[in-house]
Amino acid sequence: MTLENYFAQLTSKLQEVAKQWPTATDKARLGLANELLELRKASDHVIDLWMRFEESLSTVIKTVKEEQLTAFMPEADDEAIAVNTAGSAEDTEPDEAFPAFPVHGEKRHPHEPLFRKGEGFYHLRLYQDAKTCFDELMKHSPDWEMGRLYYAYSLLLSGDQEQGLKEFRLLSRTSSSQRVMSISYNAIGCILADEEQWLEAAQAFKAAIEVDPDYADAHFNLALCYLHDEEVEDAFNSVERYMELEQDDWEAEAIWLRAAQSLVKSDLQTKEMVPPGRLKVPARVLGSNTLYEMATMYEARGQIHRAQLCYVYLREQLPLEGWVYQGLAWNTWLIAGTRVALPLMKKAITLTPENLDFQFTYGWMLLFDGKMDEAIRVFRSILQKKSDHHLTRSGMVSAYERMGEMESARQLARQFLQETDNPYLQSLGYFHLGRLAIMEENWQLADQYFQRVQENDFREVALYRRLCDTKLGKIDTQADTELPIIPLPKP
Repeated sequence: MTLENYFAQLTSKLQEVAKQWPTATDKARLGLANELLELRKASDHVIDLWMRFEESLSTVIKTVKEEQLTAFMPEADDEAIAVNTAGSAEDTEPDEAFPAFPVHGEKRHPHEPLFRKGEGFYHLRLYQDAKTCFDELMKHSPDWEMGRLYYAYSLLLSGDQEQGLKEFRLLSRTSSSQRVMSISYNAIGCILADEEQWLEAAQAFKAAIEVDPDYADAHFNLALCYLHDEEVEDAFNSVERYMELEQDDWEAEAIWLRAAQSLVKSDLQTKEMVPPGRLKVPARVLGSNTLYEMATMYEARGQIHRAQLCYVYLREQLPLEGWVYQGLAWNTWLIAGTRVALPLMKKAITLTPENLDFQFTYGWMLLFDGKMDEAIRVFRSILQKKSDHHLTRSGMVSAYERMGEMESARQLARQFLQETDNPYLQSLGYFHLGRLAIMEENWQLADQYFQRVQENDFREVALYRRLCDTKLGKIDTQADTELPIIPLPKP
């Protein structure tokens, strides 16, 4: 029997116990508990056998080294440990094993068996046992850097984050190995990021990069910190550097796209953003997270056809997700109109009937297709379920405006001005009131309203103010008096 088959049988027995336990009688549960004890004995036996094998393997390797045959063996890699990504300190785990013995030419360490035992426990994810071994090792060999690095990770992953952080800080200050030093700084950054101390975490990741400029994980983690701290330009630069070192990482691609989108929205873009590799155009081979971020970026840029293609590929990957059909419907509506988009929107609502934003989008499409009564019925149905649904309240303002019921539209628009804790909603209220004043050709009042709108929220404000200035005689340039569609965020 192969090892795979043996463990498959053990796993099958364990799953059967878990399945039977909730409905088992007291007598049956006693039998199931005995089965669990037997499985625990089997697991302990496997671990014991594996540890014996490891000790024997170390002995044979030692013999081979002593007989001058190390030239035929690969040299141990003393740079194998690496932290993955920031966000959760429990995710910071070594990718590979440390060298179990010194590199060729060095004297064998007298406490190597203890190191080996701790290493074995560590890679079996028995972190508490690993911590005990490495704690003992540090009493005998406090200067063994690899042992201390394993000790720091064992502390961290067994729940003693404070002591683990102290060990990493000690290594970052005293290590003679640049690799160990950069790994320690990176681990410190991950612990701080786990506590949402983004500025301090970023400093730690920068220190790791300063020691090792090609440390890819530190560049990735630094990008995440910048993104959390809304330093989007720095995030963009860091993730670009990471992608030069690591290819085809969908998480990095998603960060690149998110940062690029934020730069476009904030007008902080200082250089042309050339999408790397697979991000040049939408493609089926891309993952759903990457495709979603691409779609969002294309929507921000006004590249609706590319955004639509992203959602086409997303629908192939996630055919039962309502938000995919909503995104596809929205972009299809902008391209081909209501007739083609409505069936897609109905599908989104069918898959996610509790999502009021999807119902609003459906009503919004009806409104701009001239089906006023149907649109208002949809909006009122939403407001009955949630009276403060802001998108729907804004949609009702537009509906009243189109029907010429200006006073009703003004009353609704003024309600947004009461949202003192939400500057965007206040801007939306002033924007609506400005448009209504324009409809009544009250140019002075309209200009006063538009002056109170945050232009970053509504870029059309510049056009409207230019129109008001023209009508008030402040400038001579002829302005286009056709009003653009009121901008509402895509739900």
